[in-house]
Amino acid sequence: MPGGLKNIILKNSCSKYPVSIILLGFKESAFIMRPFSILVMFIAAILTSCQPTVIESGPFVKKIDSEELSHIIINFSVKMKIDKHLELEDSWAGYNDYILKLCLRYSSQRLLTLYDARLLIVEAVEELLYRLNNNTIIGFELAHFPFTAEDLDLKINFESFYGRYIDELYIGLAWLQAGCVHFYAFDRKDASLNGIDWDHHHFEPYSKSKELALIKKMADLPYIEHRENPDMAPRGKASYLPQGYVAPL
Repeated sequence: MPGGLKNIILKNSCSKYPVSIILLGFKESAFIMRPFSILVMFIAAILTSCQPTVIESGPFVKKIDSEELSHIIINFSVKMKIDKHLELEDSWAGYNDYILKLCLRYSSQRLLTLYDARLLIVEAVEELLYRLNNNTIIGFELAHFPFTAEDLDLKINFESFYGRYIDELYIGLAWLQAGCVHFYAFDRKDASLNGIDWDHHHFEPYSKSKELALIKKMADLPYIEHRENPDMAPRGKASYLPQGYVAPL
């Protein structure tokens, strides 16, 4: 047959009629198979993209007590607003069968140094963990007990105009994430800045933040008590010395 065309007659065992199979030469087969392949791929793409819409039907199972969790977060945030001047901006929880992660976003107009910002975030984290772990409902819905700082994502954004436009070396952002606390100066809050300015960005494990914050709190305590109750403060040279020190003669 011309052009390399061959006709082979096969006997089909399931049919009484012969089946004709046409074998083409290399050039003819390539010419015919190319549009055929494109057509097959086009149909396959259409069929695979047409996924059926899955609409879940009830009854839905309530995994966690969202009302009780919201009650904890709102009451905690009201206390933070009154005591620490923190304003709750947003919060959400990650969970499947149990609560895995809790994220909170706060803003504040306070101007704080590194030492004060460290104490602020440690006091906030410890207060929140205490409320979560000691709640009779949420305590049983945590992914593990007790909940720790590694299970929290807490960010405090400081928005003072003084720190933004006058003295940018105050702390502009304190962020606890993955068990590590990051402190950024106001001039490092811009996400477009590349690299890390080690003079204006400080980070440390939460355990170290907690240790240093407690030391500072104990160091400040005698002076705070004296300022709030001057008539009740003990007199004498050794009254305000930290424990372990001897008063000079």
